[in-house]
Amino acid sequence: MDAEQKRALILLKYRPVCICNTIRYPRVKDAIDRGARSVEDVARATGCTTGDCRGERCRPVIEAMLAEAAETRR
Repeated sequence: MDAEQKRALILLKYRPVCICNTIRYPRVKDAIDRGARSVEDVARATGCTTGDCRGERCRPVIEAMLAEAAETRR
């Protein structure tokens, strides 16, 4: 792994998914890795979509993460 790849992985650790509830990428990824298959599953596992915007900002990010995970499982 080169320096740029390491930097990208470090930045993912701090990437916000749910701004309202300060839920970051690793927590959402972990929920998906543990079996969450829908936005509702992720919401139950992490609290995403329960903030002031009711998922308006985080839902598209979660949907993209779920789609990426589904592609990886194929």
